[in-house]
Amino acid sequence: MTKTLEELRKKIENEIPFIDIKPYSHNIISITLEIINHEYGEQEVVNIIADNYELQEQGWGYILEETKCDY
Repeated sequence: MTKTLEELRKKIENEIPFIDIKPYSHNIISITLEIINHEYGEQEVVNIIADNYELQEQGWGYILEETKCDY
């Protein structure tokens, strides 16, 4: 069963505080972003990363540069 975009966003938000603390948080976020990309499109991934400074600082900011979108 596919989760809603809101549920997937919440999953990412819940993992952010544990990046570099829990061993799989970074992977969980990456996989969740891949699910969002597949189910809801690349623009949703860009929006999530653009809205969250911590994701940009923790290594996902390159996605914003690659897409060259107006965010």
